[in-house]
Amino acid sequence: MKKKNIPILRLNYSKREKHNISKEIKNILDSGYLTMSKKVFQFEKLFAKFVGTKYAVAVNSGTSALEISLRALNVEGKSIIVPTNTFVATPMAVLHAGAKVIFADISEKTLSIQIEEIKKKITKNTAGIILVHIGGLISCDWNKIKKFCDSKKIFIIEDAAHAHGSKINNKSAGNLGKAAAFSFYPTKVLTTGEGGMITTNEKKLYKKFLILRDHGKLNPAINIHTELGSNWRLSEIQGLLGLMQVKKAKKIINERIKIAKMYNKLLRNTQNLKLLKIPNNIKSSYYKYIVFVNKNIRNSVKKIMYKKFGISLPGEVYNHLCHSQPVFKKYKNKIVKGKNNNFKIAHKISSEHLCLPLYPGLTKQEIIYTVKSLKKTLEILT
Repeated sequence: MKKKNIPILRLNYSKREKHNISKEIKNILDSGYLTMSKKVFQFEKLFAKFVGTKYAVAVNSGTSALEISLRALNVEGKSIIVPTNTFVATPMAVLHAGAKVIFADISEKTLSIQIEEIKKKITKNTAGIILVHIGGLISCDWNKIKKFCDSKKIFIIEDAAHAHGSKINNKSAGNLGKAAAFSFYPTKVLTTGEGGMITTNEKKLYKKFLILRDHGKLNPAINIHTELGSNWRLSEIQGLLGLMQVKKAKKIINERIKIAKMYNKLLRNTQNLKLLKIPNNIKSSYYKYIVFVNKNIRNSVKKIMYKKFGISLPGEVYNHLCHSQPVFKKYKNKIVKGKNNNFKIAHKISSEHLCLPLYPGLTKQEIIYTVKSLKKTLEILT
């Protein structure tokens, strides 16, 4: 088997798309408006339609989308429940919004917060939870979690950074909670390089998002500031890239699903490998294709796949759990510590899972090569 080079990511822009991008960038430069103008507003409108919400607000990152949402919900001085297996941006957004973090363990089947954990961790001071759709997988316990949170009058914010186009019971990620935060980082399902989006159905929140995004201005044309906002604006060029991505979102997501189905078929019944089961009522857009191996060989699998077969495996979700990050040990006063803080399931998942290459443009031959390489690697190690 001839060694190939399969990178973590390829940005799959056609010649025609590159030509159109260059042409539109010229139009943007000629217009004299480089930020927060026609392209950004068109991007917001189209993204809201894509998700199925009334409103969408473009910002400069997924992290900003989370922080703005939390600030608009007045969380300062309160606590927010966050899964420990998320990117550090999720809890940091909570801290920057003036709240404290309560880290929670996850479910092995959903890779998301367990409802039992929410019941254990909730305090009188808890304002809400952030539900993270890991790898594009919406928790099949969503309805139970929503019902419990409603009964306790705590909100749910979706961290949908992985979940553009994912659905549960035919309802889109980003249209489930009080608000949702999306990221458009280069590795994401849809990308603008850097950038983010907040979605909501609540007009009051939407108006607050707009104010906070632009230094707390009530009117963007007048330098009168009514809130403690910041510069969280999105540029016109990023708006252009986002607009083009949403227009072909269906194609992008269908290709990701097609690749995942190939992996499912080729990897089924592979010894010493476990696949992630996704319920029928959930449609994942497959930001990640997740598999599980014995924790004792996980790191060796990654090394052999790269050195022997030339395959760079994408980053895990996540191998460094947030509660163990040095920054949160440094700022202990910002973390609410309660009972049952062993995060047993999160540790298990973080030590056993791997992610396989998955992005538009990955060929059938490359998928087959990746599967054969993984099987040979497992044979070597087990």
